Amino acid sequence: MDKTGQANIVVVGAGFVGLSFALAAKKRGLDVEVYERKARPEPPTSLTANVIAVNRKSREFLEGCGVFAKLTARFSAPYVGMSVFDGEGAGAISFRADEADLPELGHIVDQTALRAALADTAQESGLTVHWESAIDVKECDAALIVAADGSHSETREKLGLKKFGYVYDQQATVCVAEFEQPHGAIAWQWFHETGPVALLPLGESNKVAVIWSSTSDLSQLEEGDFQRQLADVTEHQLGELQSVGPRFSFPLMQQHVFRYVAQGVALLGDAAHTIHPLAGQGANLGFADAQALATILLDARIEGRSFGDVQLLKRYERERIRENRLAGLAMESFYRLFGSRQPAIGLARSLGLRFVHENTALKRLAISVAAGGV
Repeated sequence: MDKTGQANIVVVGAGFVGLSFALAAKKRGLDVEVYERKARPEPPTSLTANVIAVNRKSREFLEGCGVFAKLTARFSAPYVGMSVFDGEGAGAISFRADEADLPELGHIVDQTALRAALADTAQESGLTVHWESAIDVKECDAALIVAADGSHSETREKLGLKKFGYVYDQQATVCVAEFEQPHGAIAWQWFHETGPVALLPLGESNKVAVIWSSTSDLSQLEEGDFQRQLADVTEHQLGELQSVGPRFSFPLMQQHVFRYVAQGVALLGDAAHTIHPLAGQGANLGFADAQALATILLDARIEGRSFGDVQLLKRYERERIRENRLAGLAMESFYRLFGSRQPAIGLARSLGLRFVHENTALKRLAISVAAGGV
């Protein structure tokens, strides 16, 4: 049976964006509760490829929520460098955190481990989370409904907030792979005409999460064929491929809502925007949404304004919509640039990567962006 909500702020969706927002709001003294259709997550027992890249800025936000310290090293692996290759040419760039006097660029975090840590923190803090529960948003009496229920948000659809976007002619295939050589806490990425492939370091030295976007359905390949193709596209960078775990695939899309807010409503994370995962920035954009909205709502309480005031909520929209759409535009540009078969574009691509690699100022800027601008 659907419930109607008792708090001033009701969050729909207990994913990592929804729960982190709710915790941030709770820590600011706001009256908030969360509804989630799924069961409370249990901590994982083995490594999976269900990971997100958490940059330094997002980590600081999660630390402020009291969550990050709960993640074990096995499920939150730091990465100290990145190496990016043009798989169709000679261009490449690599950089390390210590080139910008940083200890790391970020962490590769297991999503289930993060959600379990968020759930534990919520319980410890007294935040009310209604697991395996739905809420009737049409009948909800809260001053503000925060929709954080993902890219296929039912809340967004029920409240009539329109979106635009498209599905790519690619799908992502993900799995855990073990290589002969240790990953060295480096995130590796190759751009090919058919799509990018990334190897993200996990909490065991020789294991990585494979995120392979391709125009073909790689999940249907025989295991031997998949391993041979994976070894080829990653250029044996980590030595021989030892083993590959179970694979699963999902379609890739980019979508944005026209408006992030309405009277009494705000959208967060994938409910508001979804981008191509080739740079691993989707989760970080969601955490930035959560932090921005929590801060603006604290200002509203201080000013004595209603949390659902659309003029107030537009401050959140103005703060976030430009960055999120620019990120989407950047990912679309990378997707088309590295997917082009035109020789002139391929040459420009390679020269551009080399130029950035050899330019200290641009390289430091790239490191700063990768780390979240901190």
